[in-house]
Amino acid sequence: MLLWAAPLPGESEFVLEDPLALDYLSQQVGYFLLPALTTRSGHAQYFAMVLYGLELVERALRLHGMPDDDDVRRQLFERWERFWALAVVESRNGPLGRGHPDAMRGARGVNKAWVSGEKPLSRDYPLISRQSELGGLGAYLVPLRDLGLVYPGSLRVTPAATPIVELFWGEPVNAHSQRFDNWALHVLAPASQRIERKFQHIRLATLGERSRLSSILARPAQQSRLFEAVVERAPPPTLAVARLVEQAASQTLDEPRDMLTAMIAGQCGPVDERLRDVLALAVAFGDAAVAVRGCFDAIYGDIMDAGFIGARTAVLARALTPERLSALRSASAALLRAPAIERLQQLPMHGRAFLRLAEELAGASDEAALASVLAFHRRAQRDRSSGDSWIAEEGGDLQIVQTRYTGYRAEVRFPPFKLNIVHNLLTTTGRLPSVNGANA
Repeated sequence: MLLWAAPLPGESEFVLEDPLALDYLSQQVGYFLLPALTTRSGHAQYFAMVLYGLELVERALRLHGMPDDDDVRRQLFERWERFWALAVVESRNGPLGRGHPDAMRGARGVNKAWVSGEKPLSRDYPLISRQSELGGLGAYLVPLRDLGLVYPGSLRVTPAATPIVELFWGEPVNAHSQRFDNWALHVLAPASQRIERKFQHIRLATLGERSRLSSILARPAQQSRLFEAVVERAPPPTLAVARLVEQAASQTLDEPRDMLTAMIAGQCGPVDERLRDVLALAVAFGDAAVAVRGCFDAIYGDIMDAGFIGARTAVLARALTPERLSALRSASAALLRAPAIERLQQLPMHGRAFLRLAEELAGASDEAALASVLAFHRRAQRDRSSGDSWIAEEGGDLQIVQTRYTGYRAEVRFPPFKLNIVHNLLTTTGRLPSVNGANA
């Protein structure tokens, strides 16, 4: 069975491996289904860790007489996150490999900072580049605000988060919980520069055991609180989609397209008309995205194989085969017929341009299809201020000018539309069985 896992953190939403802005558009279609979740917010315990850290920061500001300033809050939260990450690695007695159920954002950084033994550890090691953006706070702050767990425009938790925060270390609250709190506050003190292996008779490994990502799997009450806060209270149709994903998983449907088509057919439970239309739009967009990206990759790959430059007629013959052109035409025509297509038209970037591309491709010749796909690519790069086309056209030749793209070597995958994210949340909140844990 395929283990769903949230994607590894990227440096930017617009990355080099997205030549046609289709990853961005796929994310936006995913928001139609799961409006309060992002592609980086797939683990229940991470929600709890970030909420606890933000509330801890408020107490540290008061306790240590520090300025009431969001820059200071971010600095203190990052100290908490580094402390927590070291405790998790300590609890596992060593570095966490990729795919480990407790591997956090910045696992490579904390693996380098941790050493075995009893000597204190550094508090201010580099966890992850641009930690404020790519660490736990950067990944989870937007959904926490959208879910009403953090006040809009602030870094302060709302009363809705109180039960999750108060019982972060376990339940019921006891003397051990207070000592964990005391240790965390001590680490956030300005004078603190290192992390001891033991504090107030508690070992660092014990703190990690209580708070690591997999710890939530043994805490049904906290799982229920997080499910209610993150899924049940989320804007519609989040809960409805989560229930459909749960039923799809029980039928061992793993691939996003298979799941969506089963949902549309009513195989995963009742679906109202409005949600069915959005599901159908997702399938149509996904098919069109796969066909268009496959076409671009075939063109790019053919030119690379030819030695970075190829005659346009030769590239056309090899890359736009009758089968590929037929797939482009049919997928484009199906997208134009899809319900709820106006939602794509209303997107602030790339949506209307992609629909115009679909109109051009629905009845295009091979020559016209090549021209349209390359023109869309060029526009996407310019709209994102990413330069110009990666493929130059001069006379009768096509030439590669951006050689760092490697995505053409891999099979084009149907977009996940964040179904993997909600699957991870269902797993880490106890609604689905855990298979080797779930990633961050």
